[in-house]
Amino acid sequence: MDELASRINQAVPGTALVVGLSGGADSTLALLVGCAARTLFGCALSAVHCIHGLDADDPLWLAHCQELCRKLKVPLTTPKLHIVYGHGVSPEDASRQERYRALLSAAQGAALLLGHQADDQTENVLLMLKRGAGPGGLSGMREVTHDARGVILRPLLGLDKAQIEEILQALGYDFVYDISNSYLKFERNFIRLKVLPLLRERFPGIDGSLRRSARLCGFEHELALRQARAAAAQCVDFTKRTLSLTTAPLDDEPLLLMLLKLYLEEAGQDTVSYNTLQAALILCRGSADQHTSLKIGSLFLRRFKNRLYLVAGYRPPPPGRYRLQAGESLTLGELRYTLVAVKAAEGSAVAPGTLELCFYTDTPEVMLWFGAPGSLKLHPQTRVHPRELKKLFGEYEIPWWERAKECVIEDTHSGEALALGQSFVTKKGSEPRQWALRLEIQPK
Repeated sequence: MDELASRINQAVPGTALVVGLSGGADSTLALLVGCAARTLFGCALSAVHCIHGLDADDPLWLAHCQELCRKLKVPLTTPKLHIVYGHGVSPEDASRQERYRALLSAAQGAALLLGHQADDQTENVLLMLKRGAGPGGLSGMREVTHDARGVILRPLLGLDKAQIEEILQALGYDFVYDISNSYLKFERNFIRLKVLPLLRERFPGIDGSLRRSARLCGFEHELALRQARAAAAQCVDFTKRTLSLTTAPLDDEPLLLMLLKLYLEEAGQDTVSYNTLQAALILCRGSADQHTSLKIGSLFLRRFKNRLYLVAGYRPPPPGRYRLQAGESLTLGELRYTLVAVKAAEGSAVAPGTLELCFYTDTPEVMLWFGAPGSLKLHPQTRVHPRELKKLFGEYEIPWWERAKECVIEDTHSGEALALGQSFVTKKGSEPRQWALRLEIQPK
């Protein structure tokens, strides 16, 4: 126990620990290792038990975890998950995604400590092989993972289930058994209960061989990642989650696939499948103006001109005209529009194309027009002549999926166009008058 705790401290010295606690043998030992780290190194420790709401035994597991944490003097939180499955998403995958979301949310600023062990690693390799994963997926789980989600620790990967149960018995701790671990409808259970016993009977050293292959795949994947990172430095903005196709290695398919994998996974996606990478490759090599979306997890991969964007989807405002006064907000679709009054001096100094873009009116209210036809002509302040809206969208490099949220801002009395959302001010909107206004657009 002290050795496992020391390895945690070496990986993340002084970092607070949050243990994902189901009440089973693996997570129970993970909690005890966390307690050892708390005793030896003084790190803060807490636990999270997720209530799935899918099993009649949920109250029994909850009571067990509460009693265990009371005994060990570990603070426990118990979030209730909202699991929705169907439409191609299995209960197993939906539960896992929601569980990780809750655990990572609880572990913000701390390291998440999980109870995955050696048998899980063996099963994981076979699952990834069945799903057609590459070296990244086949490399399995690591004891220490640093990525966009934060820090995840799995200190028990060197122990199998039998060893873990022996340690718990020696320490005098019991644990609960999840009956769903016997349901063969779940992929992992089928591999654990049906496939692996046959493989072990025929090939007694199969567990070691699979873990060795996973380790070798991990080495090769790391080497490929190094080359992909060098390429990413030339074409990827991880902060804005964009990838420039102008400087990407489009003619080097192996490197481009690895680059796409790096780009998507470092943006917070789970292990990206080969089929997804192939679809992303087609998006890279397709028409620059194609209106195609590739759904990846909760995000969408989209292309505009010579750049890829990984963006969240949203429900746009319904077409129509809406009145909005200064100091007020209007929620349309999944966006909030706020009209802010600013000083005239601030308005006259702002540059077109910035979030501080201001326009002038005689009254502290405007009309927001959504769904204006592409043939509508507007006259931006910086242009000599008016131009059609559909062409201005391209000129101001507004991606096609963002255009539905942009509105023509009109004077409530004259109906004259004063600005286009947060993109530009018109000639009329740039003429100083009594009010200087700015439109802010944010998620609701």
